[in-house]
Amino acid sequence: ALMGFQRKRKSYKLDFEGTEWDGLVVKLGGLTTGEYLDFVSVAGPTDENDNQTAQMIQMLADHLLSWNLEDDGEPIPTTLEGLKSNDIQMNMAIVHAWTTVMGGSEDLEKKSEPSGSPLLDSIPTENL
Repeated sequence: ALMGFQRKRKSYKLDFEGTEWDGLVVKLGGLTTGEYLDFVSVAGPTDENDNQTAQMIQMLADHLLSWNLEDDGEPIPTTLEGLKSNDIQMNMAIVHAWTTVMGGSEDLEKKSEPSGSPLLDSIPTENL
């Protein structure tokens, strides 16, 4: 008989070296396929759909394990409230890095971002 294989939930450590958030380290849990499909559907390039952005930030909050983010020496909580207190571009950069590494199209450990390239031109939909 086949032995049972215990599936493991992945987690991802995102590194923002070479971006304006150099030094930020964010650890996020992986998504199930269903969650990923939901996430990609709300993360697609749209005309500033506020409801979709809210869903995306909520999903980020649900999977945020840890980060080294501080404000005046005080740690920012890894909660929806904490995310809401961030600059939107920083949150979008986190979303972009997370979807990139989950999609497997880039190894963030060895990534070479072209210097100065904005991370949030659009969430990639190719190579998935």
